[in-house]
Amino acid sequence: MSENDDANDSESKRNPRGLFERPTGSGIWWVRYMDENGRLHREKVGPKGLALKVYQKRKNEIQERRFFPERIRRRDVLLSKMIDDYLERAKGALRSYRDSERHGERWKEAFKGKTLAQILPGDVERYMAKRIGEVEPASVNRELAFLKHLFNVAIADGKAETNPVRSVKLFRENNKRVRFLSDEEEKALRKAIGETEWPLVAVAIHTGLRQSEQFHLRWEHVDFNTGILTVPRSKHGEARRVPMNDTVRDLLRARPSRLKSPFVFPSETGETPIDARNYMRRTFLPALKAAKIEGLRWHDLRHTFASRLVMAGADIRTVQELMGHKTLAMTLRYSHLSPAHQLDAVQRLNRKPTDTATDTAADAKKTAVATAGEVLDFPRKESGPPQTRTGDPLIKSQLL
Repeated sequence: MSENDDANDSESKRNPRGLFERPTGSGIWWVRYMDENGRLHREKVGPKGLALKVYQKRKNEIQERRFFPERIRRRDVLLSKMIDDYLERAKGALRSYRDSERHGERWKEAFKGKTLAQILPGDVERYMAKRIGEVEPASVNRELAFLKHLFNVAIADGKAETNPVRSVKLFRENNKRVRFLSDEEEKALRKAIGETEWPLVAVAIHTGLRQSEQFHLRWEHVDFNTGILTVPRSKHGEARRVPMNDTVRDLLRARPSRLKSPFVFPSETGETPIDARNYMRRTFLPALKAAKIEGLRWHDLRHTFASRLVMAGADIRTVQELMGHKTLAMTLRYSHLSPAHQLDAVQRLNRKPTDTATDTAADAKKTAVATAGEVLDFPRKESGPPQTRTGDPLIKSQLL
């Protein structure tokens, strides 16, 4: 055998069919193959051993007609990159952009360095098991909802094939929690938070507005003539109107921002609404601590509004409208605070039978006794044949 034959034989052993190294000596191997239509494909793989497996896999896919080039061209996308891309695209459309930003940062931290293809349902479930010890079930569910939507967007963009959140069950939420501010707690909170900041709390108690609705309220949506506050876009995507009582009217008329900012509760610059998270951290939470009030959230001021309405005798349907609840079931959680309608229902059992019913029964008894053994005569008409109670024509003709 010649030296050239030895060289070629050595080369063929070093480079199996369909594989080549580029650049030479780099350790990066490529595969090369022809599909069923005769098109040449090249694919960068990496280690030689893996390249051998990929080459054999592609040949099997082509032979079994399961070869789809568009799937191969798809590159794994980092979760962090997908989150950034999604938030950038959806910034103008998301109603709660800051919440989405917060959810995105949490998922980036949880799956740091992972691609979309590497995240499995088990990874999501392990995250849930850890997270449930830190926050309420509703908070975990909101984070999962963000991730699920993100994967749906990635699938639509061709950046992912499956959604690992789809098979994960959400936590059951306890939305029946009703914590409201007592009169004593209200006095203590007002003293702790100060008269300057109290109007924000008082408006929440007297209107039942959601935090985002109140903090983003504009003066153009405050009508002192009709006494109506308008929320252009509520939680359910529809506009709703909230009446102002005298307390709210006086508080808003006295707001210093009325002629200085488009927002009723502006930031220091007046150009933007007050930042809810900063307000909670710097003002509201320290005031709760100073007043020694435990287990109260800002949203519970909304519960306070509904609870006081019910305890004042407002019917559930009216409370539903004022709260902006889509279904009555959401409002029924407050019904236990007003047992008056239930008490009235059972009190009806204590009422005596009416005189009319008693007299009717007595009259019926007297009639039965008086008519016993008697034959009753029915008066005849002045003209015409006598009345009979039979429908037989033969008997009727004999009687006539």
